[in-house]
Amino acid sequence: MGNITEYIEEYKNTDFKDAPFNEVDALVLSQLSYIDFSAIVCKFDSDIEISLEDAAYQYFTLHNDDEIKENISIVYKACMLLKQCSRANRFKNIKLLKYVNSVNEKIDKQFSAITFYINEELAVIAFRGTDTSVTGVKESAMLSYMFPVPAQIESLFYLEECGTLAKRNLIVCGHSKGGNLATFSGVSCSNSLKKKIIGIYEFDAPGFPQQMIDRYDFVEMKNKIFSYMPQSSIIGCMLCHSETRKIVKSTSENLKQHQVSSWVINGNRFELTEETDETSKFVDKYLKKLTSVIGQENIEEVFEAVFDFIEGSGINDYDDLKAFDFGKFIKTIRSLKNIDEEQKELIESTIKQAIREFSHLIYKEHIQHFTRKINFDDRK
Repeated sequence: MGNITEYIEEYKNTDFKDAPFNEVDALVLSQLSYIDFSAIVCKFDSDIEISLEDAAYQYFTLHNDDEIKENISIVYKACMLLKQCSRANRFKNIKLLKYVNSVNEKIDKQFSAITFYINEELAVIAFRGTDTSVTGVKESAMLSYMFPVPAQIESLFYLEECGTLAKRNLIVCGHSKGGNLATFSGVSCSNSLKKKIIGIYEFDAPGFPQQMIDRYDFVEMKNKIFSYMPQSSIIGCMLCHSETRKIVKSTSENLKQHQVSSWVINGNRFELTEETDETSKFVDKYLKKLTSVIGQENIEEVFEAVFDFIEGSGINDYDDLKAFDFGKFIKTIRSLKNIDEEQKELIESTIKQAIREFSHLIYKEHIQHFTRKINFDDRK
């Protein structure tokens, strides 16, 4: 049983001719897209390439250890992967180019992408995702009531431009929201570009409105879409997905499974399981139930109120949820102007039911964890 860092170590001296590009390689490059390559990798309007080894050298010259440690967890881990890849023959000669990082708070757009030239035959375009903060989840939640979002439109433009210029076969990939952008752009691009795409890899990504899943071009490309989610997926439960997703075993619990460092890898493949765990099923169940209760026309207003309340309460990530004040939250819901009384009561009862069921689930998980620990200690 291994993980992403052990995979890089195991295959560090195996080139892509002997072991072709695979799903774990796509995950590695999806994680590297979280790094800020400003002033290192050429911008969108340039064709200058830099090797991964040289990019890593420049990055760690520009940023000392203290600066790197100040990054959020997912970025810090991506930096450690970059360092490891720069020392691995399999990865160090990959060329990086056309780095974009575009943020516009006025239209709630966060978009970043980078192109990797693996060799003369293959290019990989990786879209950056979001982190596990409340702000990151809010950005993913926007996909529930706005389609397409600005980042999706920009991802299509980026893929059309960079994919056409690549003169190679293409793989498109991304983690979290980046996976959503990879699929959206790969499905929506021109027919000539679709012929060059040999795979679209999305890792624990939020889905799409059902009308997107039903589109002819989505159905046409579904055999090229490879979708993975961990056992306790939460982000990956958002919205609708095709039926072909694969579930990856993880050594972490709950939302921490969104961090791919916990995903279990055997050789050059993920270790899969048959179904998601109870936490993921719980989230999936209540997200669908709340969406049904709220109504599509009211989702934006309710979600904005929910996230404004959470952020106003000083809750920045899921470890802070103990500060959640249910009474004040219900008052916030009841203050919404465009939601009728019956809907407000349904929302309140649904959330109360979810909290009761979640409390029972957490208690059950603690008992199971304690039992596993006792059994493990006994075996010693």
